[in-house]
Amino acid sequence: MKTQKIWIGLALMLITLLCLGLVACEGDTPSETTPDTAPVTDAPTQAPTEEPTVPETELPTEAPTEAPTEAPTEPSIKDQLGLEVNMSDLNTLMQPIFGGTTSYNETVMFLDYGDEKTLLYPIESIVSVTSFDGTKTYEAGKDYEIVDGKLKLLEGSSIPCITRAKYYNYPSHPQINITANYEGKNVNIYWGEGRPMTDYQVNVNYTHADAWNGYNQPAELETLQGFVKKLQAGEDVTVLFYGDSITYGASATWLANYAPYQDTYPMLVVKALADLFDYTVHYEKAGLTGTANVPTEDYVAGERGTITYVNTAVGGWTSQDGVKNLDAYIKDKVAAHGCDLFIVGFGMNDGAIQPASTAKNMERIANAVLEGSADANIIFVSTMVPNPNATNGWYSHQDRQEAELAKIAKKFCKNDVNCVVANMTSVSKAVLEHKEFHDYSGNNINHPNDYFVRVYAQTLIQTIIGYENMN
Repeated sequence: MKTQKIWIGLALMLITLLCLGLVACEGDTPSETTPDTAPVTDAPTQAPTEEPTVPETELPTEAPTEAPTEAPTEPSIKDQLGLEVNMSDLNTLMQPIFGGTTSYNETVMFLDYGDEKTLLYPIESIVSVTSFDGTKTYEAGKDYEIVDGKLKLLEGSSIPCITRAKYYNYPSHPQINITANYEGKNVNIYWGEGRPMTDYQVNVNYTHADAWNGYNQPAELETLQGFVKKLQAGEDVTVLFYGDSITYGASATWLANYAPYQDTYPMLVVKALADLFDYTVHYEKAGLTGTANVPTEDYVAGERGTITYVNTAVGGWTSQDGVKNLDAYIKDKVAAHGCDLFIVGFGMNDGAIQPASTAKNMERIANAVLEGSADANIIFVSTMVPNPNATNGWYSHQDRQEAELAKIAKKFCKNDVNCVVANMTSVSKAVLEHKEFHDYSGNNINHPNDYFVRVYAQTLIQTIIGYENMN
Protein backbone atom coordinates (compact mmCIF):
# COMPACT_ATOMS: atom_id res chain seq x y z
CA MET A 1 0.00 0.00 0.00
CA LYS A 2 2.83 2.37 0.94
CA THR A 3 4.65 1.57 -2.31
CA GLN A 4 1.44 2.33 -4.32
CA LYS A 5 1.16 5.78 -2.69
CA ILE A 6 4.78 6.54 -3.66
CA TRP A 7 4.07 5.74 -7.34
CA ILE A 8 0.95 7.89 -7.38
CA GLY A 9 2.92 10.80 -5.92
CA LEU A 10 5.66 10.46 -8.55
CA ALA A 11 3.05 10.42 -11.32
CA LEU A 12 1.45 13.64 -10.04
CA MET A 13 4.80 15.38 -9.91
CA LEU A 14 5.57 14.36 -13.48
CA ILE A 15 2.22 15.74 -14.76
CA THR A 16 2.82 19.06 -12.95
CA LEU A 17 6.25 19.45 -14.58
CA LEU A 18 4.82 18.78 -18.04
CA CYS A 19 2.07 21.43 -17.61
CA LEU A 20 4.59 24.04 -16.50
CA GLY A 21 6.63 23.35 -19.64
CA LEU A 22 3.60 23.83 -21.92
CA VAL A 23 2.71 27.16 -20.31
CA ALA A 24 6.21 28.36 -20.83
CA CYS A 25 6.07 27.50 -24.58
CA GLU A 26 2.71 29.31 -25.12
CA GLY A 27 4.03 32.46 -23.49
CA ASP A 28 6.57 32.88 -26.35
CA THR A 29 3.75 34.24 -28.69
CA PRO A 30 1.33 37.17 -28.12
CA SER A 31 -1.81 36.23 -26.33
CA GLU A 32 -5.24 36.70 -28.02
CA THR A 33 -5.97 39.20 -25.27
CA THR A 34 -2.91 41.33 -26.06
CA PRO A 35 -3.94 44.95 -25.33
CA ASP A 36 -4.30 47.60 -28.16
CA THR A 37 -1.14 49.25 -26.87
CA ALA A 38 1.03 46.27 -27.84
CA PRO A 39 3.81 47.19 -30.34
CA VAL A 40 2.82 47.02 -34.03
CA THR A 41 4.82 44.47 -35.95
CA ASP A 42 6.38 45.31 -39.33
CA ALA A 43 4.13 45.00 -42.38
CA PRO A 44 4.76 41.87 -44.38
CA THR A 45 7.15 42.30 -47.29
CA GLN A 46 4.82 40.31 -49.53
CA ALA A 47 1.04 40.21 -49.71
CA PRO A 48 -0.55 37.04 -48.45
CA THR A 49 -1.39 34.61 -51.19
CA GLU A 50 -5.02 34.59 -50.04
CA GLU A 51 -5.88 38.12 -48.99
CA PRO A 52 -8.82 37.99 -46.60
CA THR A 53 -12.05 39.62 -47.77
CA VAL A 54 -14.72 41.18 -45.61
CA PRO A 55 -18.00 39.33 -45.86
CA GLU A 56 -20.93 41.44 -47.16
CA THR A 57 -22.66 40.94 -43.84
CA GLU A 58 -19.80 42.76 -42.11
CA LEU A 59 -20.11 46.00 -44.15
CA PRO A 60 -20.54 49.12 -42.02
CA THR A 61 -24.18 49.78 -41.28
CA GLU A 62 -24.01 53.31 -42.80
CA ALA A 63 -22.89 52.02 -46.21
CA PRO A 64 -25.69 52.15 -48.85
CA THR A 65 -27.12 48.81 -49.76
CA GLU A 66 -28.67 50.05 -53.04
CA ALA A 67 -28.18 52.79 -55.63
CA PRO A 68 -28.87 56.28 -54.24
CA THR A 69 -32.40 57.48 -54.94
CA GLU A 70 -31.01 60.80 -56.20
CA ALA A 71 -28.63 59.30 -58.72
CA PRO A 72 -27.93 61.71 -61.59
CA THR A 73 -30.27 61.19 -64.55
CA GLU A 74 -29.87 62.26 -68.15
CA PRO A 75 -31.17 65.82 -68.65
CA SER A 76 -34.56 66.17 -70.32
CA ILE A 77 -34.65 67.28 -73.93
CA LYS A 78 -35.92 70.66 -72.69
CA ASP A 79 -32.83 71.02 -70.49
CA GLN A 80 -30.52 69.75 -73.21
CA LEU A 81 -31.83 72.42 -75.56
CA GLY A 82 -31.90 75.09 -72.86
CA LEU A 83 -35.51 75.72 -73.87
CA GLU A 84 -37.01 78.82 -72.26
CA VAL A 85 -40.63 79.42 -73.28
CA ASN A 86 -43.53 80.55 -71.15
CA MET A 87 -47.11 79.33 -71.42
CA SER A 88 -48.23 82.71 -70.07
CA ASP A 89 -47.11 84.25 -73.38
CA LEU A 90 -49.85 82.37 -75.23
CA ASN A 91 -53.28 83.73 -75.96
CA THR A 92 -55.88 82.49 -73.45
CA LEU A 93 -57.62 80.49 -76.17
CA MET A 94 -54.40 78.59 -76.81
CA GLN A 95 -54.27 77.28 -73.24
CA PRO A 96 -54.60 73.49 -73.58
CA ILE A 97 -58.04 71.96 -73.07
CA PHE A 98 -56.35 68.85 -71.61
CA GLY A 99 -54.84 70.65 -68.63
CA GLY A 100 -55.47 73.26 -65.99
CA THR A 101 -58.68 73.82 -64.08
CA THR A 102 -60.46 76.35 -66.33
CA SER A 103 -62.03 75.70 -69.73
CA TYR A 104 -62.39 78.66 -72.09
CA ASN A 105 -65.14 79.07 -74.68
CA GLU A 106 -66.07 75.41 -74.83
CA THR A 107 -69.08 75.14 -77.12
CA VAL A 108 -72.35 73.24 -76.70
CA MET A 109 -75.52 73.05 -78.78
CA PHE A 110 -78.90 72.48 -77.15
CA LEU A 111 -81.65 70.67 -79.03
CA ASP A 112 -84.56 71.35 -76.63
CA TYR A 113 -85.42 73.16 -73.40
CA GLY A 114 -84.73 71.00 -70.40
CA ASP A 115 -81.72 69.32 -72.04
CA GLU A 116 -78.72 68.68 -69.79
CA LYS A 117 -75.42 68.91 -71.64
CA THR A 118 -72.21 67.12 -70.67
CA LEU A 119 -69.06 69.15 -71.20
CA LEU A 120 -65.49 67.95 -71.46
CA TYR A 121 -65.30 68.02 -67.65
CA PRO A 122 -67.95 68.06 -64.91
CA ILE A 123 -68.66 71.72 -64.13
CA GLU A 124 -67.45 72.97 -60.76
CA SER A 125 -68.49 76.61 -61.25
CA ILE A 126 -69.58 78.76 -64.18
CA VAL A 127 -67.47 81.77 -65.13
CA SER A 128 -69.78 82.80 -67.99
CA VAL A 129 -72.10 81.49 -70.67
CA THR A 130 -72.20 83.62 -73.81
CA SER A 131 -73.46 83.52 -77.35
CA PHE A 132 -71.05 82.04 -79.89
CA ASP A 133 -69.99 85.52 -81.07
CA GLY A 134 -69.54 86.68 -77.47
CA THR A 135 -72.00 89.57 -77.71
CA LYS A 136 -74.60 88.16 -75.29
CA THR A 137 -74.14 86.89 -71.74
CA TYR A 138 -76.71 84.51 -70.28
CA GLU A 139 -77.86 84.41 -66.65
CA ALA A 140 -77.67 81.57 -64.15
CA GLY A 141 -81.09 80.63 -62.76
CA LYS A 142 -82.85 82.32 -65.65
CA ASP A 143 -81.24 80.80 -68.74
CA TYR A 144 -79.38 77.81 -67.33
CA GLU A 145 -78.42 75.96 -64.18
CA ILE A 146 -75.86 73.35 -63.16
CA VAL A 147 -77.22 69.86 -62.45
CA ASP A 148 -74.75 67.17 -61.37
CA GLY A 149 -71.91 68.86 -63.23
CA LYS A 150 -73.96 69.31 -66.42
CA LEU A 151 -75.39 72.47 -68.01
CA LYS A 152 -79.19 72.47 -68.10
CA LEU A 153 -81.21 74.69 -70.44
CA LEU A 154 -84.17 76.20 -68.59
CA GLU A 155 -87.64 76.76 -69.99
CA GLY A 156 -88.01 80.27 -71.37
CA SER A 157 -84.22 80.68 -71.69
CA SER A 158 -82.74 83.21 -74.09
CA ILE A 159 -80.21 80.59 -75.15
CA PRO A 160 -81.16 79.37 -78.65
CA CYS A 161 -82.18 75.76 -79.15
CA ILE A 162 -82.91 74.21 -82.51
CA THR A 163 -85.53 71.66 -81.27
CA ARG A 164 -85.43 67.99 -82.14
CA ALA A 165 -88.27 68.44 -84.59
CA LYS A 166 -86.03 70.58 -86.77
CA TYR A 167 -82.77 68.76 -86.11
CA TYR A 168 -84.11 65.32 -87.09
CA ASN A 169 -86.36 66.37 -89.97
CA TYR A 170 -84.10 68.49 -92.13
CA PRO A 171 -85.12 69.03 -95.77
CA SER A 172 -83.31 67.07 -98.45
CA HIS A 173 -80.50 68.76 -100.37
CA PRO A 174 -79.83 68.01 -104.06
CA GLN A 175 -76.10 67.47 -103.45
CA ILE A 176 -75.43 66.87 -99.75
CA ASN A 177 -77.37 64.99 -97.11
CA ILE A 178 -76.39 63.50 -93.82
CA THR A 179 -78.59 60.83 -92.32
CA ALA A 180 -78.73 59.26 -88.89
CA ASN A 181 -80.85 56.74 -87.06
CA TYR A 182 -83.55 58.39 -84.94
CA GLU A 183 -86.31 56.47 -83.20
CA GLY A 184 -85.64 53.45 -85.39
CA LYS A 185 -85.62 55.31 -88.70
CA ASN A 186 -82.95 56.78 -90.96
CA VAL A 187 -83.72 60.49 -91.25
CA ASN A 188 -81.98 63.55 -92.67
CA ILE A 189 -80.38 65.51 -89.86
CA TYR A 190 -79.52 69.17 -89.61
CA TRP A 191 -76.31 70.52 -91.14
CA GLY A 192 -74.94 73.74 -92.60
CA GLU A 193 -71.59 75.49 -93.00
CA GLY A 194 -70.73 78.10 -90.42
CA ARG A 195 -73.53 80.22 -89.01
CA PRO A 196 -76.32 77.66 -89.50
CA MET A 197 -74.49 75.66 -86.82
CA THR A 198 -72.80 78.30 -84.66
CA ASP A 199 -75.95 80.41 -84.25
CA TYR A 200 -77.24 77.52 -82.11
CA GLN A 201 -73.99 77.05 -80.16
CA VAL A 202 -72.96 78.86 -76.98
CA ASN A 203 -69.60 79.37 -75.28
CA VAL A 204 -69.14 78.06 -71.74
CA ASN A 205 -66.31 79.28 -69.51
CA TYR A 206 -66.10 77.19 -66.37
CA THR A 207 -63.85 75.71 -63.71
CA HIS A 208 -63.47 72.00 -63.03
CA ALA A 209 -61.73 69.83 -60.47
CA ASP A 210 -61.17 66.73 -62.58
CA ALA A 211 -57.94 66.05 -64.44
CA TRP A 212 -57.90 64.80 -68.01
CA ASN A 213 -57.77 61.00 -68.19
CA GLY A 214 -58.20 60.46 -71.93
CA TYR A 215 -55.76 60.37 -74.83
CA ASN A 216 -52.64 62.55 -74.51
CA GLN A 217 -50.77 63.66 -77.61
CA PRO A 218 -47.04 63.12 -76.98
CA ALA A 219 -44.61 66.02 -77.27
CA GLU A 220 -42.21 65.38 -80.15
CA LEU A 221 -39.68 68.04 -79.19
CA GLU A 222 -36.76 65.63 -79.41
CA THR A 223 -37.56 64.65 -83.00
CA LEU A 224 -38.44 68.20 -84.07
CA GLN A 225 -35.60 69.90 -82.22
CA GLY A 226 -33.93 70.93 -85.48
CA PHE A 227 -36.83 73.28 -86.20
CA VAL A 228 -37.09 74.46 -82.58
CA LYS A 229 -33.35 75.21 -82.42
CA LYS A 230 -33.78 77.62 -85.33
CA LEU A 231 -36.50 79.46 -83.43
CA GLN A 232 -34.32 79.61 -80.33
CA ALA A 233 -31.49 81.05 -82.42
CA GLY A 234 -33.73 83.69 -84.00
CA GLU A 235 -33.34 82.30 -87.52
CA ASP A 236 -35.94 83.04 -90.17
CA VAL A 237 -38.06 79.97 -90.93
CA THR A 238 -40.80 78.90 -93.34
CA VAL A 239 -43.78 76.82 -92.22
CA LEU A 240 -45.70 75.25 -95.11
CA PHE A 241 -49.19 73.75 -94.75
CA TYR A 242 -50.90 71.42 -97.23
CA GLY A 243 -54.10 69.43 -96.98
CA ASP A 244 -57.87 69.44 -97.33
CA SER A 245 -60.62 71.81 -96.15
CA ILE A 246 -59.74 71.57 -92.45
CA THR A 247 -56.19 72.77 -93.09
CA TYR A 248 -57.60 75.29 -95.58
CA GLY A 249 -59.53 76.75 -92.65
CA ALA A 250 -63.18 75.73 -92.89
CA SER A 251 -65.19 76.56 -90.68
CA ALA A 252 -63.05 79.08 -88.77
CA THR A 253 -64.91 82.35 -88.39
CA TRP A 254 -62.00 84.50 -89.61
CA LEU A 255 -62.17 82.79 -92.98
CA ALA A 256 -65.99 82.78 -92.95
CA ASN A 257 -65.88 86.51 -92.09
CA TYR A 258 -68.17 86.74 -89.07
CA ALA A 259 -67.71 87.28 -85.34
CA PRO A 260 -65.73 86.31 -83.36
CA TYR A 261 -63.33 86.17 -86.36
CA GLN A 262 -61.14 83.43 -84.91
CA ASP A 263 -58.11 82.32 -86.91
CA THR A 264 -57.77 79.04 -88.76
CA TYR A 265 -55.72 76.36 -87.03
CA PRO A 266 -52.61 76.92 -89.22
CA MET A 267 -52.75 80.64 -88.40
CA LEU A 268 -53.13 79.89 -84.68
CA VAL A 269 -50.11 77.58 -84.77
CA VAL A 270 -47.71 80.11 -86.30
CA LYS A 271 -49.03 82.88 -84.05
CA ALA A 272 -48.43 80.71 -80.99
CA LEU A 273 -44.87 80.01 -82.13
CA ALA A 274 -44.37 83.74 -82.66
CA ASP A 275 -45.71 84.45 -79.15
CA LEU A 276 -43.40 81.86 -77.58
CA PHE A 277 -40.23 82.91 -79.42
CA ASP A 278 -40.85 86.65 -80.01
CA TYR A 279 -41.19 86.40 -83.77
CA THR A 280 -43.04 88.14 -86.58
CA VAL A 281 -45.36 86.15 -88.85
CA HIS A 282 -45.33 87.10 -92.51
CA TYR A 283 -48.30 85.72 -94.43
CA GLU A 284 -47.42 84.73 -97.98
CA LYS A 285 -50.50 84.51 -100.22
CA ALA A 286 -50.44 81.18 -102.06
CA GLY A 287 -52.15 82.60 -105.14
CA LEU A 288 -53.25 79.18 -106.37
CA THR A 289 -56.72 77.98 -107.35
CA GLY A 290 -58.76 76.98 -104.31
CA THR A 291 -56.33 78.25 -101.67
CA ALA A 292 -57.44 80.51 -98.82
CA ASN A 293 -56.96 84.22 -98.28
CA VAL A 294 -54.43 85.34 -95.69
CA PRO A 295 -54.19 88.47 -93.53
CA THR A 296 -52.80 91.49 -95.33
CA GLU A 297 -50.67 92.59 -92.37
CA ASP A 298 -47.94 90.75 -90.54
CA TYR A 299 -48.50 89.51 -87.00
CA VAL A 300 -45.79 91.01 -84.79
CA ALA A 301 -45.09 89.40 -81.42
CA GLY A 302 -41.39 90.26 -81.53
CA GLU A 303 -38.55 90.93 -83.94
CA ARG A 304 -36.10 88.12 -83.21
CA GLY A 305 -36.92 86.50 -86.53
CA THR A 306 -39.65 85.94 -89.14
CA ILE A 307 -41.92 82.96 -89.69
CA THR A 308 -43.04 82.87 -93.32
CA TYR A 309 -46.50 81.30 -93.50
CA VAL A 310 -47.54 79.46 -96.68
CA ASN A 311 -50.78 77.47 -96.90
CA THR A 312 -51.63 75.64 -100.12
CA ALA A 313 -54.50 73.47 -98.77
CA VAL A 314 -57.64 73.13 -100.89
CA GLY A 315 -61.12 72.19 -99.67
CA GLY A 316 -62.54 68.93 -100.96
CA TRP A 317 -59.20 67.43 -101.95
CA THR A 318 -58.23 63.84 -101.27
CA SER A 319 -54.65 62.76 -100.65
CA GLN A 320 -54.62 61.63 -104.30
CA ASP A 321 -55.40 65.21 -105.36
CA GLY A 322 -52.51 66.28 -103.16
CA VAL A 323 -50.14 64.00 -105.07
CA LYS A 324 -51.45 65.09 -108.49
CA ASN A 325 -50.78 68.76 -107.75
CA LEU A 326 -47.32 68.49 -106.22
CA ASP A 327 -45.47 70.60 -108.78
CA ALA A 328 -47.42 73.85 -108.45
CA TYR A 329 -48.70 73.52 -104.88
CA ILE A 330 -45.58 72.11 -103.20
CA LYS A 331 -42.40 72.00 -105.28
CA ASP A 332 -42.70 75.55 -106.60
CA LYS A 333 -43.44 76.90 -103.12
CA VAL A 334 -40.50 75.07 -101.55
CA ALA A 335 -38.24 76.37 -104.31
CA ALA A 336 -39.45 79.93 -103.70
CA HIS A 337 -39.52 80.00 -99.88
CA GLY A 338 -37.74 76.93 -98.58
CA CYS A 339 -39.38 74.79 -95.88
CA ASP A 340 -38.30 74.28 -92.29
CA LEU A 341 -41.53 72.72 -91.01
CA PHE A 342 -44.05 70.97 -93.26
CA ILE A 343 -47.49 70.25 -91.80
CA VAL A 344 -49.73 68.11 -94.01
CA GLY A 345 -53.29 67.02 -93.25
CA PHE A 346 -55.25 64.95 -95.74
CA GLY A 347 -57.65 62.13 -94.93
CA MET A 348 -61.16 63.43 -94.26
CA ASN A 349 -62.11 63.00 -97.94
CA ASP A 350 -60.30 59.66 -98.19
CA GLY A 351 -63.14 57.64 -96.67
CA ALA A 352 -63.38 55.49 -99.80
CA ILE A 353 -59.60 54.98 -99.98
CA GLN A 354 -57.76 52.29 -98.07
CA PRO A 355 -55.84 53.80 -95.12
CA ALA A 356 -52.52 52.37 -96.34
CA SER A 357 -53.04 54.17 -99.66
CA THR A 358 -53.71 57.46 -97.88
CA ALA A 359 -50.47 57.03 -95.91
CA LYS A 360 -48.55 56.19 -99.07
CA ASN A 361 -49.83 59.37 -100.71
CA MET A 362 -48.73 61.38 -97.68
CA GLU A 363 -45.29 59.81 -98.01
CA ARG A 364 -45.07 60.89 -101.67
CA ILE A 365 -46.09 64.42 -100.72
CA ALA A 366 -43.47 64.59 -97.96
CA ASN A 367 -40.79 63.31 -100.35
CA ALA A 368 -41.62 66.14 -102.74
CA VAL A 369 -40.84 68.61 -99.94
CA LEU A 370 -37.63 66.82 -99.04
CA GLU A 371 -36.43 67.01 -102.64
CA GLY A 372 -36.31 70.78 -102.32
CA SER A 373 -35.52 71.04 -98.60
CA ALA A 374 -33.69 67.98 -97.30
CA ASP A 375 -33.64 69.09 -93.64
CA ALA A 376 -37.35 69.94 -93.39
CA ASN A 377 -39.15 68.63 -90.31
CA ILE A 378 -42.47 66.95 -91.14
CA ILE A 379 -45.75 66.55 -89.24
CA PHE A 380 -48.55 64.35 -90.56
CA VAL A 381 -51.88 65.49 -89.09
CA SER A 382 -54.33 62.61 -88.88
CA THR A 383 -57.88 63.77 -89.45
CA MET A 384 -60.57 64.30 -86.84
CA VAL A 385 -63.32 61.72 -87.31
CA PRO A 386 -66.51 62.89 -89.06
CA ASN A 387 -69.95 62.71 -87.47
CA PRO A 388 -70.04 59.21 -85.95
CA ASN A 389 -73.85 59.12 -86.13
CA ALA A 390 -73.87 59.43 -89.91
CA THR A 391 -75.35 56.40 -91.64
CA ASN A 392 -74.75 57.30 -95.27
CA GLY A 393 -71.01 56.92 -95.79
CA TRP A 394 -69.45 60.04 -94.29
CA TYR A 395 -67.74 58.00 -91.59
CA SER A 396 -65.73 55.24 -93.23
CA HIS A 397 -61.97 54.49 -93.13
CA GLN A 398 -60.84 57.77 -91.53
CA ASP A 399 -60.22 56.38 -88.04
CA ARG A 400 -57.79 53.74 -89.38
CA GLN A 401 -55.45 56.15 -91.18
CA GLU A 402 -53.59 57.26 -88.08
CA ALA A 403 -51.89 53.89 -87.50
CA GLU A 404 -50.73 53.80 -91.12
CA LEU A 405 -49.32 57.32 -90.87
CA ALA A 406 -47.35 56.25 -87.81
CA LYS A 407 -45.69 53.52 -89.88
CA ILE A 408 -44.63 56.03 -92.54
CA ALA A 409 -43.31 58.45 -89.91
CA LYS A 410 -41.27 55.66 -88.31
CA LYS A 411 -39.89 54.73 -91.72
CA PHE A 412 -38.81 58.33 -92.34
CA CYS A 413 -37.12 58.54 -88.94
CA LYS A 414 -35.11 55.38 -89.67
CA ASN A 415 -33.83 57.21 -92.76
CA ASP A 416 -32.83 60.26 -90.68
CA VAL A 417 -35.85 62.36 -91.63
CA ASN A 418 -37.51 64.07 -88.67
CA CYS A 419 -41.15 63.06 -89.05
CA VAL A 420 -43.97 62.66 -86.50
CA VAL A 421 -47.77 62.36 -86.34
CA ALA A 422 -50.15 64.79 -84.66
CA ASN A 423 -52.86 62.33 -83.65
CA MET A 424 -56.03 64.34 -84.19
CA THR A 425 -57.98 61.14 -84.83
CA SER A 426 -57.25 59.96 -81.30
CA VAL A 427 -57.87 63.42 -79.87
CA SER A 428 -61.27 63.73 -81.55
CA LYS A 429 -62.35 60.26 -80.43
CA ALA A 430 -61.36 61.14 -76.86
CA VAL A 431 -63.47 64.32 -76.97
CA LEU A 432 -66.41 62.31 -78.34
CA GLU A 433 -66.40 60.30 -75.13
CA HIS A 434 -67.62 63.44 -73.35
CA LYS A 435 -69.33 65.63 -75.96
CA GLU A 436 -71.67 65.25 -78.93
CA PHE A 437 -70.36 65.93 -82.41
CA HIS A 438 -72.75 68.83 -83.06
CA ASP A 439 -71.36 70.55 -79.94
CA TYR A 440 -68.04 71.31 -81.65
CA SER A 441 -68.62 70.94 -85.40
CA GLY A 442 -68.84 73.80 -87.86
CA ASN A 443 -71.10 71.93 -90.28
CA ASN A 444 -72.29 68.79 -88.41
CA ILE A 445 -70.56 66.64 -91.02
CA ASN A 446 -66.77 66.89 -91.05
CA HIS A 447 -65.53 70.38 -90.12
CA PRO A 448 -64.52 71.81 -86.72
CA ASN A 449 -66.03 74.99 -85.29
CA ASP A 450 -63.84 77.62 -83.61
CA TYR A 451 -63.58 75.57 -80.42
CA PHE A 452 -62.29 72.48 -82.19
CA VAL A 453 -60.13 74.57 -84.52
CA ARG A 454 -58.31 75.58 -81.33
CA VAL A 455 -58.03 71.93 -80.32
CA TYR A 456 -56.27 71.30 -83.64
CA ALA A 457 -53.87 74.17 -83.00
CA GLN A 458 -53.25 73.13 -79.39
CA THR A 459 -52.50 69.57 -80.51
CA LEU A 460 -49.93 70.90 -82.99
CA ILE A 461 -48.23 73.05 -80.34
CA GLN A 462 -48.23 70.06 -78.00
CA THR A 463 -46.60 68.04 -80.78
CA ILE A 464 -43.93 70.62 -81.63
CA ILE A 465 -43.04 71.89 -78.14
CA GLY A 466 -45.15 70.14 -75.49
CA TYR A 467 -47.03 72.24 -72.95
CA GLU A 468 -45.22 70.32 -70.23
CA ASN A 469 -41.96 71.80 -71.56
CA MET A 470 -43.16 75.37 -71.02
CA ASN A 471 -42.51 77.37 -67.88
